[in-house]
Amino acid sequence: MELGKFNRARVDAIMPQGYYLELETGGRVLLPGSDNFELQEDEILDVFVYMDSEDRPIATLQKPYVQAGEFAVLTVKEVNRVGAFLDWGLNKDLFLPYKQQLGDLQKGDKCVVYVLEDELSGRLVATEKIKSFLDLDTSELHIGQRVQLAAYEVTPDYVDFLVDYRYTGRLMLTQGMERIYIGDTMPGFIQRFTSDGKITLNLTPIGYRGLMKSDSPNAIMQKLEEAGGFLPYGDHTDPDTIRTEFNMSKKTFKKILGTLFREGKIQLSDDGFSATR
Repeated sequence: MELGKFNRARVDAIMPQGYYLELETGGRVLLPGSDNFELQEDEILDVFVYMDSEDRPIATLQKPYVQAGEFAVLTVKEVNRVGAFLDWGLNKDLFLPYKQQLGDLQKGDKCVVYVLEDELSGRLVATEKIKSFLDLDTSELHIGQRVQLAAYEVTPDYVDFLVDYRYTGRLMLTQGMERIYIGDTMPGFIQRFTSDGKITLNLTPIGYRGLMKSDSPNAIMQKLEEAGGFLPYGDHTDPDTIRTEFNMSKKTFKKILGTLFREGKIQLSDDGFSATR
């Protein structure tokens, strides 16, 4: 039985209280019955296994936002005398004990956590003390690589981010930067690696593409070439996606596409645009 993870299971028995499942990883667990689904004996399915309020293993067909051994950005649903409770996509909230918190939390706050099994209770809990769980082997990464970021520590001088929900990297703050809060997520780029292997980040591409004026026709043609001659963006694309993918407003983007079309460099379609052959 893998607690806090998805397990492949077989319906072993059907009872008034629900379905008893035989897990491929070993063990037997109850999947409570529901009007939302009906299972047959010997049916094979994937279930998420966790501990109920009475510390018994229980299965669910719900899909949590995070499994044990993973990082996530979650929202605080409630805070009481024992700790905080986080929305992780299940009916039963994920517990974040006070001893695993790094600061005062209130309902609605976002926090960056790692999910693990508590050694004493056997229950799944979250911790904001994530540094010991980060992967320090950055050999698979390279300078200029686009990565997903989640801010977990914010200071006046720098922000530390989860990088691809696995590594850690630092963005040095400069004057004029938009304020960043804990739990904010965004794309970023690896700028360099320090002598001890730590990652320095940038929010814009570096190298030739980074030096190229982002709102120039050449920048879009370069991106089009890298994508193999077709990009699925156009009038149907929302402004936030354009901003993320091209670092420009949708108005500027449409203006450049019009120029490239008139010059015969691209073809426009309902699905996007392509390079002229």
